[in-house]
Amino acid sequence: MKNLLLPLSLALVALPALASTAAHAADELPPPRSEVEDPVDDLPPPRATTRTPADAAPAAEAPADVADELPPPTTRSRRTAARGFQPTLKAGVDDLLLETGVLPDAPEADSYSTLRSAAYLLWQPSRNWEFRAGARVDGMKQAGGSADHDELLADYADTYVRYRSGDARLTLGAQTIVWGRVDEIPLADRVSRVDLTRFMLDELPDRRRAQLAARWEQSFGDTRLDAVWLPVFRAAQLPDPESVWSPINRTARRIIGIDPALTPWLGAARIEEDEHGSGGGAVRLSQAGGPVDFGVTVARTRQSLPYYQLDLANLSLTAVHPFNTFVGADLELVRGGLTWRMELGYTDDVPVTLPSTAMDKTQSLDWVGAVEFFPGGGDTRVNLQLVAHALQTDETVLELDEYYGANGEIETSFGQGRWKAGLRFATGFNVEDVYLSPRISYVGWEPHELYVAAHYFDGETRTLGGFHEDHSLISLGVRTRF
Repeated sequence: MKNLLLPLSLALVALPALASTAAHAADELPPPRSEVEDPVDDLPPPRATTRTPADAAPAAEAPADVADELPPPTTRSRRTAARGFQPTLKAGVDDLLLETGVLPDAPEADSYSTLRSAAYLLWQPSRNWEFRAGARVDGMKQAGGSADHDELLADYADTYVRYRSGDARLTLGAQTIVWGRVDEIPLADRVSRVDLTRFMLDELPDRRRAQLAARWEQSFGDTRLDAVWLPVFRAAQLPDPESVWSPINRTARRIIGIDPALTPWLGAARIEEDEHGSGGGAVRLSQAGGPVDFGVTVARTRQSLPYYQLDLANLSLTAVHPFNTFVGADLELVRGGLTWRMELGYTDDVPVTLPSTAMDKTQSLDWVGAVEFFPGGGDTRVNLQLVAHALQTDETVLELDEYYGANGEIETSFGQGRWKAGLRFATGFNVEDVYLSPRISYVGWEPHELYVAAHYFDGETRTLGGFHEDHSLISLGVRTRF
C-alpha cells in the first residue's frame, strides 16, 4: 500500500445549424417572438461561439425581386441575434442522496445513514460568459456501537466564472476536475480533491469535490490543451475520526496501510493536519478523432490524500501533503466492439515510512489497462481493469512496495429498462484484498432511482479490504436530481 492510501481513484450540446437559404415568404416577414427562447443547454461548443446566424443565410443571397421588401438591416440583425441566444438563469439540485444501512460486523456501530444534497444557480448573460454558484450539505449518522456520532458538513460546490471565446475557455473559481481515461484509478487524476467521507461506496465522480483552480482549455482542431493551477491547496475531505470510514481507526488502533502490530499507541496519539500553501499546477495535452486517442500529462502538485507522518516521541500523527512530480501517458482505441484503455505513470517524491518510523521519499511506477465491451447488445456493459503499482526502492518500508490486482464493473438492465443490476469489484493478485458491491436499482421513475446495495470487504491487514473487513454494509437508498 503506497502512501497509506491507494488513490481511489460533465455539458455542451451542439446548437442546430441554421437553414441554408430561407424561402421567399419567410424572408418577407421576421420570425414570431415565440421562437426566440433557447434553453441554456443549447449553447454551441466553444469552437462555434464566434459564428453568427447571419453567416448561414446572408442577405446577399436573397432574390432581387424581394430584396426591397426585406426588413431594415438593423431590425433583421437584432431579431436574428435574439433567436440565436437569450440570457438564461437556472437553478436546481445536482444531486440528492438519502441512504440508510446496517453494519453487521462493526464494533463501532450497527447502522450508518447518509444525506447528501448539492444545489446550484447558473446565469448565462451571453454566449461568452457563464456564472455558477453551488453549495452542498453532507450529513452522516452512525449509531448502535462504541463510536456513535452525528456529522453535518457544509461546503461549496462548483462556483466559478467562465469565459468562452472561439476555441478557448477560461474558468476561475471552485471546480471539480477529474483527468484520466480509465475508471476507478485514473493515474492522470492529479488536480482533483478527494472526498473520503464514504470511502469507496460511491463511484469515482461522487468521490471528488470542487477546489479553487484557474483552468485554461484550448482546442486546436482535434488536439486539446488543458492547463490547471491550484492557488490554494485543500486537502481531501476526511470523515470524522469516529466514523467507520476514517483512515485512522482509534477503536482498533489501526492506520490504513500499516501493520496494526506497529500502532498499539494510536489510541492516545494526537492527529494533526499540515495544510497550507498552493497546490501546484499541471498540464494535459490530448488528441482525439484518430485511430487512437491519446494524452500526455505533466504535473507538479500536492495530492489531497493524506500521508500520515509518525512521531513516536510525541505520540502524534501529522497528515502531510508533499509535492510530487508526475509524468504520464494514456491511450484509447476501439477495435471489434472492444474499447481498450491504458494509462502509464511515473511519480517522483513519493513519501514512504522506514522501519524506524522516519519518513523517506522514493519513486513509483504505475500502470492500468482496461477493456470495455457490451456482450449480447447494449443492455449489458462489462468494464475490466488490471492495475500494477511498484515502489522503486531497495529500502525496507512499512507500505506494500508492490501491488497487482484487478477491478471493474458489470452492469445490465432489464424490465424494458426500468431495472438495473450491477456489480463493482476489486481484488488483489499478490495479496489478499477483496471488495464486492452488488446493486439492484429501479429507475422507472426517472429521474429518481431506488436501490439496494451491499459492500463487502476482506483482505490482509495492510490492504484496503483488510482495513475495512469489519465494515461490510447493506444499504437502501434513493437518489435524484431536479
